[in-house]
Amino acid sequence: MPRGGAAAPPPRRVCFFGTYNRTHTVTRLLWQACRAVGIEVVECHRPLWELTRDKTAAYFGVGSLIRLLRAYFQAARDLSRARQALGAVPLYVVGFNGQLDCLLLRWLVRRQPTPILFAPLVTVTETLVDDRNLFAAGSVRARLARTLDRLSLTVATRVVIDAEAHRQYVIDTFNLPPERVATWHLGADDEVFKPLPLPERRGRVHVLFYGTFLPLHGVHTILAAAARLRDQTAIDWLFVGTGPERAACAAQARAAGLERMVFHDWVAYDHLGETIAAADICLGIFGVTPKARMVVPNKVFQAAMVGRAVITADTPAVREIFAHGETAWLCPPGDAAALADGIATLTADAALRQRLGRQAGALMAERFSAAEQGRRLAEILSAATVPQ
Repeated sequence: MPRGGAAAPPPRRVCFFGTYNRTHTVTRLLWQACRAVGIEVVECHRPLWELTRDKTAAYFGVGSLIRLLRAYFQAARDLSRARQALGAVPLYVVGFNGQLDCLLLRWLVRRQPTPILFAPLVTVTETLVDDRNLFAAGSVRARLARTLDRLSLTVATRVVIDAEAHRQYVIDTFNLPPERVATWHLGADDEVFKPLPLPERRGRVHVLFYGTFLPLHGVHTILAAAARLRDQTAIDWLFVGTGPERAACAAQARAAGLERMVFHDWVAYDHLGETIAAADICLGIFGVTPKARMVVPNKVFQAAMVGRAVITADTPAVREIFAHGETAWLCPPGDAAALADGIATLTADAALRQRLGRQAGALMAERFSAAEQGRRLAEILSAATVPQ
């Protein structure tokens, strides 16, 4: 707090800096929240990580990482020149995939007191070591990932994390002072995900999953639940997206004889709200990894904003926002039988589906409007500009 105890005003101008993923949900939401409260956003950006959508194991192989580091050094030179030409700004924001950007930026402004707000969404360690097991725990690459996380989180003035459960993990794992880490629940883009009426379907229920087919999504659990419901011919299944486990999941569906299950590649972001609106039930995540317990999936926020009934895993992070039987249907992570029971319950009870969707939509409108998200983010930005 500044002297006198009054809260500092938020900066009127911020710079989004680095090779962050410009099209990622967290970047879009940060930008929109700034705009909602009149904060001007300027960009000092060079694309890199966003150039590859599906990051398979080969993407993180030694040869690929060497090529990516070479590309990063070129981007770093460009960013250094662009930042210098930009002039002074009161606050820098580094977003998703920005661990190296934090280190670069702190070195570039080493003679200036300019604060850096880091919004990583996830750490490299929890993604590549804990969740996807691409770097073996204790290996050289795992230790390097942990060091990169620790250094990038340490040099940032403030760190923004998407759930309180996730915030506590970051504080405990990387030994950060709690006052330097803030929680900002992401919500959803209300320009794309708008409340829409339920489709008119006689006797059929449309169940939707979309995502990048990562371990935390628990898609194999969804497929096992679908196999239990094979005889319920009123259910149609749509899986949208690509990713590391997509091929294995499609093979599992074929082996289980799930003839009413369709796999579709990506839907354009601007049309994703319409895809959700065409569903009766939307599925969140059901993985059992530590990461799965710490995050509120974007898809859950998005489906809730459209006003659809959502089924997702009952985790500490989800419980920060949603309540079972009121704004979502929650079931134990990794439990195919419980998930099948939840889908069957909602399939048989249209009134319950409608009530869950209506109450979820009301929750989103009240707590996650652009104005409310902007107000909360402005408080975090204000705190980041106060000298410690």
